[in-house]
Amino acid sequence: MSALSHRLALRGALTALALALIAYGIFSPGAKVRVAPPLPRATVAGRAVTVADLRGHPTAVVFFASWCPDCHTEAPAIARFAVSPAGRGRLVAVDDDDYRDPRQFVAHYHWGFPVLSDPSGNTSDAYEVAHLPTTVILNAKGEIVAHEVGPQTVASLTRALSAAS
Repeated sequence: MSALSHRLALRGALTALALALIAYGIFSPGAKVRVAPPLPRATVAGRAVTVADLRGHPTAVVFFASWCPDCHTEAPAIARFAVSPAGRGRLVAVDDDDYRDPRQFVAHYHWGFPVLSDPSGNTSDAYEVAHLPTTVILNAKGEIVAHEVGPQTVASLTRALSAAS
């Protein structure tokens, strides 16, 4: 089994465990607030950003990969959200451990916001991303307040950032 396959299998198992814990009320998403780990410095598109740059307003950090079917499903909504009043300047994407060139994905969906590269998967691990796509919501202090797993919509992203305010 390749390292990538192993990591994806592990993430799938962790997602299943988290869902089971949520179902039994043992774990509550968003209950654990913690300072966001550093973002990757390498960029796919746009400028590099840090967690410190994001402080001052809630931000959505979208973890994706170009090989991920659900990421393609979500991508047009992410593009619409990025140019909406609720999303302008409040969105960063992280290409997670992509074995393809993500620039084609970013160009195809007209993503004009910062897109960072995490080829090792270390950032997604630090953000406890177990499934793609996952959107991590940061509050204005740069703390993780929610993990939104699966494809998001403009409405769901707007709600999540509004709740983080």
